[in-house]
Amino acid sequence: MKAVLSAALLTLGILPLQIMAQGKLVDRRDQAEGWYLPVHGQVLIDEQRADGYQLILYKDNTELGKLESDKRGRFELELDIDASYIVRIVKDGYQEKIVAIETKLPEGLVKYPDYECTVSLQRTASQNIDPFYTDFPSAIVRYNEELGGFYHSEHYLTHIQTKLAGFAQASF
Repeated sequence: MKAVLSAALLTLGILPLQIMAQGKLVDRRDQAEGWYLPVHGQVLIDEQRADGYQLILYKDNTELGKLESDKRGRFELELDIDASYIVRIVKDGYQEKIVAIETKLPEGLVKYPDYECTVSLQRTASQNIDPFYTDFPSAIVRYNEELGGFYHSEHYLTHIQTKLAGFAQASF
């Protein structure tokens, strides 16, 4: 299946317990073709809606497409279940953000919430930033059984932000 990019803001909410797929009720994942994770995102600069960025979507290291920003800084993605994605957000003069999203779900799970995310862009810092840390994703998103949804790894995010902040402070 290919992922579908949509620039329009959708209000999909939480998937219902049973879903209609190809004219029949679906209550097990193996009954559904085209099962996907809706991703609702917003890009901010200085806590304000960003525009003029480009989102590039990869599935299993293959580029699927590019999406230009809308004026509200929002983006929408529909990502196939049980796949690996990279979302790159680029804007001239700003540090690129990379978000890795693993859409694997626990066996038998058919009800899960959409993934909502906010990405904050920072101006490109001086050349003192170690590319070792900028080549890694800014966030890694996976299904968290304890929380019952898709969430980024807080430990990983804190580690990467600490490393990048240290480089940015050293450059002033």
